[in-house]
Amino acid sequence: MSVSTRHSIKVIIISLLTVLIGLAMVGCSSSFSESQINELYAKPEDFKGKSIKNLNLQIVAVDNVKGEVHLQSFQDFRKYEHPTVVILDKKDISYEEGEFIKVKGKIIGGVTVVDEEGVEMTAVKIKAKKIKKIKSTEAIPAEDSIEVGYDVKENGITGTIEKIDFTSDEIRVYLKVKNSSNQKVEIFPEHSFVEQDGNKYEVDVNNYLYEDVHISNVIKSGESASGVIVFKRIDPNLPFNFTLEGIKGNKSEFSLEFNFENE
Repeated sequence: MSVSTRHSIKVIIISLLTVLIGLAMVGCSSSFSESQINELYAKPEDFKGKSIKNLNLQIVAVDNVKGEVHLQSFQDFRKYEHPTVVILDKKDISYEEGEFIKVKGKIIGGVTVVDEEGVEMTAVKIKAKKIKKIKSTEAIPAEDSIEVGYDVKENGITGTIEKIDFTSDEIRVYLKVKNSSNQKVEIFPEHSFVEQDGNKYEVDVNNYLYEDVHISNVIKSGESASGVIVFKRIDPNLPFNFTLEGIKGNKSEFSLEFNFENE
Protein backbone atom coordinates (compact mmCIF):
# COMPACT_ATOMS: atom_id res chain seq x y z
CA MET A 1 0.00 0.00 0.00
CA SER A 2 1.50 3.32 -0.97
CA VAL A 3 1.92 6.18 1.43
CA SER A 4 -0.20 8.47 -0.66
CA THR A 5 -3.03 5.95 -0.70
CA ARG A 6 -3.09 5.92 3.06
CA HIS A 7 -2.58 9.53 3.92
CA SER A 8 -2.14 11.84 0.97
CA ILE A 9 -2.86 15.52 1.19
CA LYS A 10 -3.73 17.90 -1.61
CA VAL A 11 -3.03 21.59 -1.45
CA ILE A 12 -5.90 23.96 -1.92
CA ILE A 13 -4.63 27.50 -1.75
CA ILE A 14 -7.39 29.23 0.10
CA SER A 15 -5.46 32.15 1.51
CA LEU A 16 -2.04 33.07 2.76
CA LEU A 17 -2.26 35.96 5.16
CA THR A 18 0.50 38.43 4.49
CA VAL A 19 1.50 39.72 7.88
CA LEU A 20 3.83 42.70 7.64
CA ILE A 21 5.42 42.40 11.02
CA GLY A 22 9.03 43.06 11.80
CA LEU A 23 9.99 39.80 13.46
CA ALA A 24 13.01 39.68 15.67
CA MET A 25 13.51 36.07 14.71
CA VAL A 26 13.73 36.71 10.95
CA GLY A 27 16.90 35.23 9.48
CA CYS A 28 17.63 33.07 12.48
CA SER A 29 18.52 29.50 11.48
CA SER A 30 17.62 26.81 13.94
CA SER A 31 16.95 23.15 14.53
CA PHE A 32 13.72 23.44 16.46
CA SER A 33 13.02 21.71 19.76
CA GLU A 34 9.95 19.52 20.10
CA SER A 35 8.00 22.30 21.82
CA GLN A 36 9.02 24.77 19.10
CA ILE A 37 7.94 22.30 16.41
CA ASN A 38 4.51 21.98 18.02
CA GLU A 39 4.24 25.76 18.24
CA LEU A 40 5.33 26.13 14.60
CA TYR A 41 2.59 23.83 13.35
CA ALA A 42 0.00 25.42 15.62
CA LYS A 43 0.80 28.99 14.52
CA PRO A 44 2.94 28.96 11.36
CA GLU A 45 2.33 32.65 10.61
CA ASP A 46 4.16 33.54 13.83
CA PHE A 47 7.31 31.98 12.33
CA LYS A 48 7.04 33.70 8.96
CA GLY A 49 10.53 34.55 7.65
CA LYS A 50 12.35 32.35 10.14
CA SER A 51 14.90 29.86 8.84
CA ILE A 52 14.80 26.22 9.82
CA LYS A 53 17.22 23.35 9.31
CA ASN A 54 17.36 19.62 9.98
CA LEU A 55 13.61 19.19 9.52
CA ASN A 56 12.89 15.53 8.79
CA LEU A 57 9.85 14.86 6.62
CA GLN A 58 8.20 12.00 4.74
CA ILE A 59 6.87 12.83 1.29
CA VAL A 60 3.29 11.81 0.54
CA ALA A 61 2.81 13.52 -2.83
CA VAL A 62 4.79 15.45 -5.44
CA ASP A 63 2.99 18.19 -7.40
CA ASN A 64 4.06 20.62 -10.11
CA VAL A 65 2.42 24.00 -9.56
CA LYS A 66 3.15 26.92 -11.89
CA GLY A 67 6.75 25.94 -12.51
CA GLU A 68 7.41 25.00 -8.91
CA VAL A 69 7.69 21.57 -7.34
CA HIS A 70 5.60 21.10 -4.19
CA LEU A 71 6.62 18.26 -1.89
CA GLN A 72 3.64 17.50 0.32
CA SER A 73 4.79 15.78 3.46
CA PHE A 74 4.34 15.11 7.16
CA GLN A 75 6.75 16.02 9.91
CA ASP A 76 5.07 13.64 12.36
CA PHE A 77 4.94 10.75 9.92
CA ARG A 78 4.04 8.18 12.57
CA LYS A 79 0.72 9.87 13.30
CA TYR A 80 0.38 11.59 9.90
CA GLU A 81 0.30 14.98 11.59
CA HIS A 82 2.10 18.28 11.06
CA PRO A 83 1.47 18.62 7.32
CA THR A 84 4.18 20.47 5.43
CA VAL A 85 4.52 21.83 1.90
CA VAL A 86 8.11 22.22 0.69
CA ILE A 87 8.58 24.48 -2.35
CA LEU A 88 11.34 23.95 -4.95
CA ASP A 89 12.07 26.25 -7.87
CA LYS A 90 13.04 23.40 -10.14
CA LYS A 91 13.22 19.65 -10.02
CA ASP A 92 16.95 18.92 -10.10
CA ILE A 93 16.38 15.60 -8.37
CA SER A 94 13.33 13.39 -8.68
CA TYR A 95 11.34 12.78 -5.53
CA GLU A 96 8.83 10.05 -4.81
CA GLU A 97 6.11 9.50 -2.27
CA GLY A 98 7.29 7.54 0.73
CA GLU A 99 10.81 8.99 0.63
CA PHE A 100 12.32 10.72 3.63
CA ILE A 101 14.06 14.07 3.34
CA LYS A 102 15.98 16.49 5.55
CA VAL A 103 15.11 20.09 4.75
CA LYS A 104 16.80 23.44 5.28
CA GLY A 105 14.83 26.49 4.24
CA LYS A 106 12.78 29.55 5.11
CA ILE A 107 9.28 29.42 6.55
CA ILE A 108 6.83 31.26 4.29
CA GLY A 109 3.84 30.85 6.59
CA GLY A 110 0.75 28.68 6.57
CA VAL A 111 -1.38 27.21 3.82
CA THR A 112 -4.67 25.32 4.05
CA VAL A 113 -4.59 21.72 2.84
CA VAL A 114 -7.19 18.98 2.80
CA ASP A 115 -6.80 15.24 3.19
CA GLU A 116 -8.58 12.48 1.26
CA GLU A 117 -11.61 12.75 3.53
CA GLY A 118 -11.95 16.48 2.97
CA VAL A 119 -10.67 17.49 6.38
CA GLU A 120 -8.93 20.85 6.33
CA MET A 121 -5.59 21.34 8.05
CA THR A 122 -3.10 24.17 8.26
CA ALA A 123 0.24 23.15 6.79
CA VAL A 124 3.59 24.85 7.23
CA LYS A 125 4.91 26.15 3.93
CA ILE A 126 8.70 26.19 3.48
CA LYS A 127 10.86 27.55 0.68
CA ALA A 128 13.67 25.01 0.42
CA LYS A 129 17.32 26.04 0.33
CA LYS A 130 18.71 22.54 0.66
CA ILE A 131 17.12 19.09 0.61
CA LYS A 132 18.86 15.83 1.36
CA LYS A 133 17.33 12.39 0.86
CA ILE A 134 17.77 10.25 3.96
CA LYS A 135 16.92 6.75 5.13
CA SER A 136 14.03 6.05 7.48
CA THR A 137 16.53 5.05 10.15
CA GLU A 138 18.01 8.57 10.03
CA ALA A 139 14.61 10.25 9.89
CA ILE A 140 13.62 8.42 13.08
CA PRO A 141 16.59 9.07 15.40
CA ALA A 142 17.79 6.44 17.84
CA GLU A 143 18.03 7.26 21.53
CA ASP A 144 20.89 4.80 21.84
CA SER A 145 22.87 2.54 19.50
CA ILE A 146 25.05 -0.48 20.15
CA GLU A 147 27.73 -1.55 17.66
CA VAL A 148 27.57 -5.34 17.81
CA GLY A 149 29.43 -7.33 15.13
CA TYR A 150 27.92 -10.63 16.33
CA ASP A 151 28.21 -13.59 13.91
CA VAL A 152 26.25 -16.85 13.89
CA LYS A 153 27.09 -19.53 11.30
CA GLU A 154 25.17 -22.58 10.21
CA ASN A 155 25.76 -24.82 7.17
CA GLY A 156 27.42 -22.16 5.02
CA ILE A 157 25.11 -19.36 6.10
CA THR A 158 26.46 -16.50 8.22
CA GLY A 159 24.22 -14.03 9.98
CA THR A 160 25.78 -10.88 11.40
CA ILE A 161 24.05 -8.38 13.66
CA GLU A 162 26.00 -5.23 12.92
CA LYS A 163 24.16 -2.77 15.14
CA ILE A 164 21.08 -2.39 17.31
CA ASP A 165 19.22 0.91 17.66
CA PHE A 166 16.87 1.76 20.49
CA THR A 167 14.26 4.40 19.67
CA SER A 168 11.55 5.64 22.01
CA ASP A 169 9.28 2.70 21.20
CA GLU A 170 11.23 0.31 18.94
CA ILE A 171 14.43 -1.62 18.50
CA ARG A 172 16.06 -1.83 15.09
CA VAL A 173 18.25 -4.84 14.31
CA TYR A 174 20.76 -4.21 11.52
CA LEU A 175 21.31 -7.62 9.96
CA LYS A 176 23.56 -9.00 7.24
CA VAL A 177 23.19 -12.54 5.90
CA LYS A 178 25.89 -14.10 3.71
CA ASN A 179 25.19 -17.25 1.73
CA SER A 180 28.42 -19.23 1.28
CA SER A 181 26.60 -22.45 0.45
CA ASN A 182 26.07 -23.81 -3.06
CA GLN A 183 22.29 -23.41 -2.87
CA LYS A 184 19.83 -20.57 -2.90
CA VAL A 185 18.70 -19.39 0.54
CA GLU A 186 15.37 -17.86 1.47
CA ILE A 187 15.07 -16.03 4.78
CA PHE A 188 11.90 -14.89 6.54
CA PRO A 189 12.57 -11.59 8.34
CA GLU A 190 8.84 -11.04 8.74
CA HIS A 191 8.72 -14.20 10.88
CA SER A 192 11.78 -13.39 13.01
CA PHE A 193 11.26 -12.67 16.68
CA VAL A 194 12.83 -11.40 19.87
CA GLU A 195 12.38 -13.09 23.25
CA GLN A 196 12.97 -11.38 26.57
CA ASP A 197 11.88 -12.17 30.12
CA GLY A 198 9.36 -14.78 28.96
CA ASN A 199 7.81 -12.52 26.32
CA LYS A 200 7.97 -13.01 22.56
CA TYR A 201 8.00 -9.99 20.26
CA GLU A 202 7.22 -10.44 16.58
CA VAL A 203 7.78 -8.10 13.64
CA ASP A 204 5.04 -5.54 13.06
CA VAL A 205 4.21 -6.37 9.43
CA ASN A 206 1.96 -3.29 9.22
CA ASN A 207 4.82 -0.91 9.94
CA TYR A 208 5.42 0.77 6.57
CA LEU A 209 7.92 3.37 7.78
CA TYR A 210 10.96 1.16 7.21
CA GLU A 211 10.17 -0.15 3.73
CA ASP A 212 13.35 1.45 2.35
CA VAL A 213 15.62 -0.67 4.58
CA HIS A 214 13.91 -4.05 4.31
CA ILE A 215 16.23 -7.02 3.84
CA SER A 216 15.80 -9.17 0.72
CA ASN A 217 14.19 -12.57 1.26
CA VAL A 218 16.11 -14.49 -1.42
CA ILE A 219 19.92 -14.74 -1.32
CA LYS A 220 21.72 -16.51 -4.15
CA SER A 221 24.80 -18.64 -3.62
CA GLY A 222 27.84 -16.46 -2.98
CA GLU A 223 25.79 -13.32 -2.30
CA SER A 224 24.77 -11.30 0.75
CA ALA A 225 21.76 -9.28 1.84
CA SER A 226 21.55 -6.51 4.42
CA GLY A 227 18.67 -4.66 6.03
CA VAL A 228 16.88 -3.68 9.20
CA ILE A 229 14.26 -5.62 11.18
CA VAL A 230 12.11 -3.66 13.61
CA PHE A 231 10.44 -4.79 16.82
CA LYS A 232 8.63 -3.23 19.75
CA ARG A 233 11.14 -1.74 22.18
CA ILE A 234 12.51 -4.07 24.83
CA ASP A 235 14.52 -3.40 27.97
CA PRO A 236 18.15 -2.89 26.89
CA ASN A 237 19.32 -3.80 30.39
CA LEU A 238 17.92 -7.36 30.31
CA PRO A 239 19.16 -10.40 28.31
CA PHE A 240 17.29 -11.19 25.08
CA ASN A 241 17.41 -13.54 22.09
CA PHE A 242 16.90 -12.80 18.41
CA THR A 243 15.99 -15.57 15.96
CA LEU A 244 15.92 -15.54 12.16
CA GLU A 245 14.52 -18.50 10.25
CA GLY A 246 14.95 -19.61 6.67
CA ILE A 247 15.22 -22.39 4.10
CA LYS A 248 18.27 -23.53 2.14
CA GLY A 249 17.51 -25.11 -1.20
CA ASN A 250 13.99 -26.44 -1.39
CA LYS A 251 13.42 -27.92 2.04
CA SER A 252 16.39 -27.61 4.42
CA GLU A 253 15.12 -25.38 7.23
CA PHE A 254 17.51 -23.48 9.46
CA SER A 255 17.48 -20.86 12.19
CA LEU A 256 20.11 -18.36 13.27
CA GLU A 257 19.86 -17.66 16.99
CA PHE A 258 21.59 -14.72 18.64
CA ASN A 259 21.83 -14.62 22.42
CA PHE A 260 22.54 -11.33 24.18
CA GLU A 261 23.55 -11.61 27.81
CA ASN A 262 24.34 -8.77 30.19
CA GLU A 263 27.98 -8.50 31.10
